[in-house]
Amino acid sequence: MIEHAYGTLELDKAPERVITLGLSETDVAVDLGVTPIAIAKFFATPDGIAPWLAPELDEAPEIIETTTTGANGAELDVEAIAALDPDLIIATTYTQLGQYYDQLAMIAPVLGPSDANYLQLPWRDQTRAIGESLGLLEEVNDRIAAVEEQMVEAAAEYTITKGHDYTLSLGTPDQIKVMNDPADASVEIMNAFGMTFSETAAALPGLGDGSGSAGVSEENVAALDADIVMIGFFGADTQTFWESSTLFQQLNAVKNGGFIAMDLSASTALRNPSPLSIPYVIDEVIAGSIVPALGEQ
Repeated sequence: MIEHAYGTLELDKAPERVITLGLSETDVAVDLGVTPIAIAKFFATPDGIAPWLAPELDEAPEIIETTTTGANGAELDVEAIAALDPDLIIATTYTQLGQYYDQLAMIAPVLGPSDANYLQLPWRDQTRAIGESLGLLEEVNDRIAAVEEQMVEAAAEYTITKGHDYTLSLGTPDQIKVMNDPADASVEIMNAFGMTFSETAAALPGLGDGSGSAGVSEENVAALDADIVMIGFFGADTQTFWESSTLFQQLNAVKNGGFIAMDLSASTALRNPSPLSIPYVIDEVIAGSIVPALGEQ
């Protein structure tokens, strides 16, 4: 029996027809050798499959539309989910679970997050809950230990990251949404490499929309500044607008080589850690972007 924010999950046997909704549920299931019959669409790739997940799949499961442009929630086709006859629905990071939980629970047992704000959930706890729901708790503990060891080894290799602060943001046409929640799941990953969350960003007033972010307008863009400034942009035009701004160009990070225009997949992986996305972050974000940027300073 697993308690979660929306109820209790009880299963008599290991599930065989699993559906995953959200950003990291599929990672855990596939990492444990369980390929869901259907998965939530990943918003940042044309095929709807995250780049760290794709190499682990022998064939693509059915894709369920859960987001629209910009990762906003889409209307869930509950009837289509029912037609797949699942025996477990895992939805620990599905942002609209509160809206659809009762309908989904009538179809199959549902595993929700331990807290309604999934962005603050420790990745280990979420991973263990998913592993337990699949009847694979012992295996999932082994995988968590392996990923932790990988982080320790990478931190020992990339010592240049220690002692630097950073900001992590999402660029939209109207504002830059800078992560300002010290409890965000990305913070622990960055801390493992000796990097610290910007105190200036942490002090900004939040948007209050559950995103764990503050809104920064062009005239206040200096609030983003840090040794490393990472921004994922929604669209090339949006990126061009911000990068051409005179105030943006005056950021120390821009002048010193510490600005990183992130692929949206990479920023999503950082904020939604899992046994598959963390190794991707180490390769793409830490080794591939931050270490070279700090090497130029």
